[in-house]
Amino acid sequence: MDFYVEYFSTRGDEYLEMLFQHLYLCAVTLLLAAVLGAAFGMLTMLSDGVYRLVTGIFNTLRIIPSLAVLVFLIPVMGVGTKPALVALTFLSVPPVLIQTSLGLHKTEPFLVESAQAMGMSDRRIFWKVKVPMAVPYFMTGLKTAASEVIASATLAAYIGSGGLGVIIYNGISLMKTEYLLIGGVSVALLTLAANALLGWVQKKVCRWV
Repeated sequence: MDFYVEYFSTRGDEYLEMLFQHLYLCAVTLLLAAVLGAAFGMLTMLSDGVYRLVTGIFNTLRIIPSLAVLVFLIPVMGVGTKPALVALTFLSVPPVLIQTSLGLHKTEPFLVESAQAMGMSDRRIFWKVKVPMAVPYFMTGLKTAASEVIASATLAAYIGSGGLGVIIYNGISLMKTEYLLIGGVSVALLTLAANALLGWVQKKVCRWV
């Protein structure tokens, strides 16, 4: 316990800097995932062929390890924050896209028929019926993406983007369990906090759709 007290009292500023770096990476990545995932999810509504093509491509991207993408991007983009953001975006878009697409395609037929009976156009049915019904699915995908991104962002320290992964890598290189615990517990608590926040947002948003 003395080690942890000393660490946070003497290196608290350094810890907060790494925490904010981690939060920045995850927040920007999730924002990109929300925009791109929703956009490509809506694109799948054009036709069955587009649906199969888009979901097939992004399902393939999902199985590529984040570390492999990071290593691949180093010769192209160098090291730092930019390649980390690209790699994490590759990881986070598929769950948002897949859930959004699923929600749009699972709209109850009777809701569509009721809207048509009221004289609504296909465009209005899409925005007023299908999109609101897909919001809970979108939020589920975003929560899944948040969990994956927060955990995978630790790997970004490998290419010099900072974050809580630095503490974990220091623990590995110095063979200090205390560092591993500080980094690992911090990432776990951050994941729980992000899921709780997104769950709260989901409840608030779903009241209005």
